[in-house]
Amino acid sequence: MDRHSPAVQFARRMLINRETGNPSRPQPVTLLLGPVGSGKTTALEAIRRDLGWGVVHAGFDFGQGGRAGTIDVLTKLAYSFSRKWRNRPKPQFIRFTIALIAVQAELSGRNRDEDLAQLKSLLGSLDRIIWTPAMDSTLDTLTETAKATGLVEPPYADLFRQTFPHLVRNIRPRLGKALRSLADFPHAEGRSPFDALLELNRLAHGSARDAKAVTEWLMAAFLGDVRENHPRLARPEEKSPCTCDISQQRRHWHNWVVVLDDVDHPGGTEFLADLIAARERHAVQHPNDRDAHDALLVIATSGRWHDDWGTAWLAPWKPVPAAGSVARPMVDCEEASYDDWANPANGALDSAYYPVRISPQSIGRIARILDSGARTPKVTLAHRATGGLPSAVEQLTGRLRASDAREGDRDLLTTDPRGGEDPCYTRLTKLALTEHLDDVHVDDFVTAAPFATAPWLIPDAAQSRIDQPHVGRILTELRTSLWVTARNSPGSTDDQAALHPWIAANLVSALARRGDGDGPTYTGQFKALRDDPDTAQDPVRLAYCNLALGDIGEVVTFFEREFNRIPHAEWIAKLELVLNAPDDLPPERDHAELYEELVNLDNAQCPAGRSEIRNNVARLIAAGWLTANPFAVRGQAQHQVIANAFAALATTSHQPDVGALVSAKEAARRGEFP
Repeated sequence: MDRHSPAVQFARRMLINRETGNPSRPQPVTLLLGPVGSGKTTALEAIRRDLGWGVVHAGFDFGQGGRAGTIDVLTKLAYSFSRKWRNRPKPQFIRFTIALIAVQAELSGRNRDEDLAQLKSLLGSLDRIIWTPAMDSTLDTLTETAKATGLVEPPYADLFRQTFPHLVRNIRPRLGKALRSLADFPHAEGRSPFDALLELNRLAHGSARDAKAVTEWLMAAFLGDVRENHPRLARPEEKSPCTCDISQQRRHWHNWVVVLDDVDHPGGTEFLADLIAARERHAVQHPNDRDAHDALLVIATSGRWHDDWGTAWLAPWKPVPAAGSVARPMVDCEEASYDDWANPANGALDSAYYPVRISPQSIGRIARILDSGARTPKVTLAHRATGGLPSAVEQLTGRLRASDAREGDRDLLTTDPRGGEDPCYTRLTKLALTEHLDDVHVDDFVTAAPFATAPWLIPDAAQSRIDQPHVGRILTELRTSLWVTARNSPGSTDDQAALHPWIAANLVSALARRGDGDGPTYTGQFKALRDDPDTAQDPVRLAYCNLALGDIGEVVTFFEREFNRIPHAEWIAKLELVLNAPDDLPPERDHAELYEELVNLDNAQCPAGRSEIRNNVARLIAAGWLTANPFAVRGQAQHQVIANAFAALATTSHQPDVGALVSAKEAARRGEFP
C-alpha cells in the first residue's frame, strides 16, 4: 500500500487543524474497519511512513499478545512521543511521569507528614544532575511495585521496565520546577500538587484502592501534557515532508497522531473509552477554555464491530434507514473527512467515534499484482472472487499468474492442480472464523453455508425458524467480524444483507465438494433451507432455493408468471437475488456445456405450449446463474446471451415502460449483470 492509497489520503484529510488562531479543535477517534485480511495493519504502516518525521506520532499494537491495560498503552505512547523529533525540542510528559512515580511509591498511608516527606525524598532522589546507579535501583524498585500492585498488566511488565526510566530521565532536572508550576494538576481540586499526589497514591494502594480512578488521573495527566507540548511541535518544519492540501503560505498546524492497531483485541476498546471519557470530563470542567481540546488524532483499526459504536453509527450490515434517523451510515475511507464527522445531518447524533470502512483493492491494483491487463479474464476473476480482499488476492496470485484463465472455466479456483486438500476449505481456515466461538469449528461454518449466504437470513432482525446447530451463533459472528454488509436493491422494498463474496463462495464450494460421510451435504442443507416455513411462504426465497438445488424449471415458471404482473424494475431485482444462488454443478464442466444442458432441461420439463417469454427467461436464468458464480471465469459471449435475452423480453412486454429491461441489457453488455 503506497502513499496514494485511500487510507493514507484519508489520514491526510483528518490531519490538519485549519484554524489560523487556536490550533486545537475536537478530534475524533477514527476507526478503520474491515474483516480479517482487509489490509488494516498495512494501511497503518503506510500512514506512519507517510507521516515520517514531519508529524509527531506514536503507535501501539493491541494484537501483539496479552491484555494491554490503559496505563501500559499510555506509557508506551508517552515514550514514543518523547523521542527527539528533527529540528524540534523533545516533548516532556511531566504530569504523566510524576503521576506514575507517585502511584508506584510505597507509602505507609498512616501519617500524612511522613508520607509527604517520603514522596519528596523520592522525587528529590531522581532529580539529580548526575545519574547514579542508585537512581537505577530506585526505578527498578518502582517498576517492581507497579507489577506487584497490578498497575501494569503482566505481559507488559518488561515494556514498562524499558520505557519508564526514559520518561523519568526526559523530565530531569525539572522535577522541582515542574511541581511548583503544576497548579492545574489533574484532579487536584484546588489542593497543592503534593497533596494531589498523595491522594493519587492512596487510590493506588491499600483499602482505598480504586483502579478506575487511578486510570482517570493518569489519562488526564497524559492529555494535559499533550496540550502543553502540542503548540511547540505542531507547525510543519521548513523542508519537512508536509504534503497537506493547504497552501504553504497559510499558517496551519498538524495534529499529533496516535495509530492503534487491532483495538478489537483485549484492552483496545477499553483504552478508547477511557480516552473519550477523559476528554469529555476535561471539556465539562473547562467550558470556556479555547484550549480545552487536545490535538490528538487517533487512527485505530478493528476487525470487529463494537456495541459502543452502534448508538450514533449504523452497523455495516444494517440497511440505510429513512431520513431523520439518529444513527448515521458509515462511509468508505475515500469519502471520509473531518467535516463529515463534525457536521452530522439534522437529527443525527454527535459521536466521539468516526468508523469508516477500509477500501478493498481496486481492479487496477489487482491487475498490477497479477502483472496483467485490468480487463483480462484472470484479473476480472480475481476481483470478483476476492471482493478486493488483499489477503485473498495474495493467496490467488501464484495460481493465476501461472495460469491462463479461459472464458467459461469453472475449476480454476476450486481445485488444487497437485491434487491436495480442497483449497476452499484451506482458505476458510486462514480467516480465523472460529477464534471467538467455543466448540464451533470450520466444519460447522461449512455446514451452515446455505443459511449464512441466503441474503434474507443474514440481517440481525430476521426471524428464522431453521433448527440447525450453531447457525445463530455463526450468523452473529459473521456480522460482528465485519463479513456482512447491507445491500439495498433498486426496485426492491426488501432490505437485504450480503456476505462477503470471498467467504461466501468458499463456504458453498467447500460444502458442495464435501465427501460422503463427512457431514451434512449441500443438497440436504439447501433442502432444509427450502423447507423452512419462512422460505415456503415467500416465492422469491423458494425460487432461490430451487435454483441452488438445480431445479431450473420451477424457477423459470415463477419468473415467466411474474414477468407482466409486477413492474420490470421489481422483477429484475428479484431475478438478480435469485441468480446469485450458489450451485453444486461439476466445476470441471465449462460454462457453454452447462448452459446448453440447463436450457435443454427446462425444455424437457415444459415441452408443450412454450411462450417466447419462457424461452427467453430460461436462457436468461441459465446464463445468469452460471455467470453469477464468483469462481467462474466470465466472458463477453456470456454477457451477450444475457443482453440478448433482456432485449427480446423488452419486445414481448405488456407494460408501458420497459426502461428497466433496456438498462439491464446495457448493464449485461458491460458485464455488470448479475
